[in-house]
Amino acid sequence: MTTQTEAVIRLLRERGEQGLTPLEALHLIGSFRLGARVWDARQLIRRDEEIVTERAASPSGKTFARYVLRRRIDPEQATLW
Repeated sequence: MTTQTEAVIRLLRERGEQGLTPLEALHLIGSFRLGARVWDARQLIRRDEEIVTERAASPSGKTFARYVLRRRIDPEQATLW
């Protein structure tokens, strides 16, 4: 059985820059508490990953969070060219 936190990590990896919103999490995994699951997920993801919180807006102007999993850039390995 997959926990909701594991399901959130899997979805974030699969969806890429599309990310995951609370409404999508409710429909896809039945989680009413995406923010809490993301908090837990941050403890379990790989060291080269990070979960970024973005602000999004609905067509009616309501704002909500969108969570996106991204690769963390190591400043020592980054080049300017």
